[in-house]
This record gives sequence, structure tokens and C-alpha cells, in this order.
Amino acid sequence: MTGDELGWICVWDVWKRRQVYKWHAHPSGSVLELLAIPYRSKPEASRSLTSIDTTIPITATQRKPLKHLGLSDHYLVSHGRDYEIHVWDINTILIKSIKSGSSLSPASGLPTHTPTPIFSLPVNALNFCKMSTLAIEHPAGIQEWSNDTPLGRTHRHIYIAVPSPTSTAMIDVYDIVTPERTFASVGSENKAPPINVQDKKWGAAMGIRLFLKKDTSDLTGSEGTLHILVGYEDGSMTLFRERAHVKSKRSMEVVWTIKCHREPVMAMDISSDHEYAVSCSSDSLLVKYRLFGQLQGVPETIQEPLKTTGVADVKFRNDNRILALAGWDGKIRVFSAKTLKPLAVLQYHREGLYCLGFANVELELKDRIENETEATVDDQDDQGDQNKDISVQSSSQASQDIDTQNPPLPMAIDADSDSQDSDDSDDSDDDSDLEDSLKSRAEWSRRHWLVAGGKENRISLWEIY
Repeated sequence: MTGDELGWICVWDVWKRRQVYKWHAHPSGSVLELLAIPYRSKPEASRSLTSIDTTIPITATQRKPLKHLGLSDHYLVSHGRDYEIHVWDINTILIKSIKSGSSLSPASGLPTHTPTPIFSLPVNALNFCKMSTLAIEHPAGIQEWSNDTPLGRTHRHIYIAVPSPTSTAMIDVYDIVTPERTFASVGSENKAPPINVQDKKWGAAMGIRLFLKKDTSDLTGSEGTLHILVGYEDGSMTLFRERAHVKSKRSMEVVWTIKCHREPVMAMDISSDHEYAVSCSSDSLLVKYRLFGQLQGVPETIQEPLKTTGVADVKFRNDNRILALAGWDGKIRVFSAKTLKPLAVLQYHREGLYCLGFANVELELKDRIENETEATVDDQDDQGDQNKDISVQSSSQASQDIDTQNPPLPMAIDADSDSQDSDDSDDSDDDSDLEDSLKSRAEWSRRHWLVAGGKENRISLWEIY
């Protein structure tokens, strides 16, 4: 799924490189962020295609397109510059589009019906700070909910953190299951050793990450303590955590704050194990932080100079082996997540990049590929500054060892194209052909994809490491 500067959200069948469905989610502004939240189907919904709208009858013929897309149950959360955050049930949207006979009009390429969000939240969008979400599901086997709403039936909490409407330097955290504002004006606390927070001029919040961290000594079975990592306009990074044993209104305290950048933090991310974070700025510096175990209130850091002056996005892969940067110069730079040594520079886009993302490496495959990936990354770590740009002049397939003699070629998608694929060969009535197609799609979807998009409205997919 992609969101563009005109407020449109598009669902893609990457296998066919065609649009499946699109709608004008944010008519008054661009899409800042799209995040998917998975959920388990309701116990009474016996393998229905949707766990929210189970009254829609789906025939076998209508079921095939959804099978081909490899859909599972997800909410989609979109954050726009129109001061709105919307929550969509993507499965219900696609099912209704199939029931209407066609998801896009052949004449205009526009949707035949306009979906309605299941929840909307008005927020501050005066700056370009993207939201952060944290979803906590009900324990497995729970069939009774205190909040009988679509979100309440699938999750205990869905937290969304955004800049406060009263000050862009402060953070508000909402629980949209309740719904209520759980934390107000995070960053306005009085004291935090060794820095007086009230006297520190952080400037506007530029990036936010919400996460739970469980103490290894905690044997009570609790979910963990809520933390917020914030990057600021002055180049500093600050970690907050929820105060323990507070009987009154919930609040946050500062764990540490550190300034490694001379310019505003432009991009940041945290590892899936919540042990490390990285940040980038326009000062040509990539910084890695150890979130916990700091000495004298200051986190350990690793700093790596960059050969570019601007980064729009940075992401860890979920196995925490590599990370990637989307540059203003249109290049994707891949680094070892352990040492920050550069591994590859992927070059395809002619204009600046805005965003990137990794496909998840499936957990059941992690053990099998762990040694192979670690050996490859470690070998390239040893090369250090021998890293070179990779062009797309060769049509060779991507390999584990990326070099200029065997460069990867991205699969490109033109996001301006409104056409749908009329080739329905995958939708054959032959069950054996269908099963073969689904098997091929499943194998193809498990590849280690890296995707990027930017100003020229094109999407590139790379298979690396």
C-alpha cells in the first residue's frame, strides 16, 4: 500500500504490478504515514475473510482475488496533513469493492465506491512529524471484551503518539480503543537527571517511536513499560518512559537525552527487539543508540559519516541484521545494523526519495537464514570503505553478495498508472492452476524485499540479503 502527496491511498498487487484499489483518504492534504496493524479474527468468525463485517456473503469466484493478494486481517492507519488520522479495515474495503463488481472504474480509474474509516482522530499536523502506533492485542482465547467496538474486539489498546496541538515540542498519546488521551504534553516534566528539561530548548518534535520494554527481572507476566523515543529539531534524541507506581494520572519521565546532530533529526527508527535506535539528519551523520544500559545517564552511541547531506527515511529490517536509508539524492544506502558499516548503494531513482520499507523476514525462516545472512554481512563489514555505488545497467538478478559486477535490478512500478491488469490468467477455474499460482505467490512474497518511493512517483523493489 502507498500514500501520495495528493492524499490518495493505493493497494497494489505487486505480483502483477497493478492497482487493486485506491481511494481519496485525505482530500485536503498529503499522506504523511501509513501503518498496518494485524489482528486475529474473532473466535465466532470461522475463517471468514473479515472479522469485522461478517455479514457480507463471498462466493468462491469473489474469494479468489483476495486469496491471490495473500491478504490477512489488518487495520490500516493513515496520517494526513489534513489534521486527521483514519483507521481503515482494509479487508472489508476490498471485499466491498469486489461485491460492487469492480474496484476501479475502467473509464476514470477512480474507485466505484468511497470507503468510510472505522475511526478518525483529529490531530496536529502543523509540522511534518509522523505518527507512531503501538497495538496490544487481547490474550489468545479471550472471547469477552470490555469495549464492544470493532477495535475493542481485536485489541486491548491501540496507542497513537503525535505532536501536541498546544506545542509541537510536546507529545500526546491517545488510546483509540477507549478512546481517550492517555498521556498529555509529554516533554513538559520538571526535572530529569542530569538535564533540567524545563530549561532545554528542544524545538519541534521531528520523529516519534512508541514501544513496550519488559524488564528481564519482571516475573509477573506484565506487558512491559511504555516508552517513547523522540527526535527533536535541535538534533537531540530523548527517551521517555511511563512512571512506575503512580496512582494518579499516568505520566512520563525522561530516561536520557543526548545531542549528536547539529541539524534537526530528519529520520529515526528502532530495532524490533527495542534494544537499539538510529537517527539521521542533514549533517551527514548516521547515529546508532543503545537504548538501555547507559552509563551515567548517557547512552552508548556509534557514529558513521555519510556521503550524502540529506536522508528522508531510515528503517531496520525486522531481523535486525541490516538497515537502509532513503536519500534526498535518490539513492538507497544499506548498512550493517551491528556496526553501521556500509554494504551497498542502490541507484535507480533520478529524484529524491521520500520513504522506504522492508518486507518482514518470517520468523520460521529466521534460523535457517541467520548464519547465511550474518556471514554475508560480516564479510562486507570487513570491506569498510571499499563500498561502491551500484548502478542498474546490468539485468543480472540480485544475489547475496552485492557488487558492481553483479548488481541487483529493481522491479519498478509506476504509481501514476491508473490501469488495472486485465490478464486474469491467475483466476483460472482450474483448481490445480490456482494452487500452483498461490504457491508461486507465497514463495515470491517470502523474499527479502526492500521497497522505496519518492518524488518522481515511482516505486522500486529490491531483493537483497
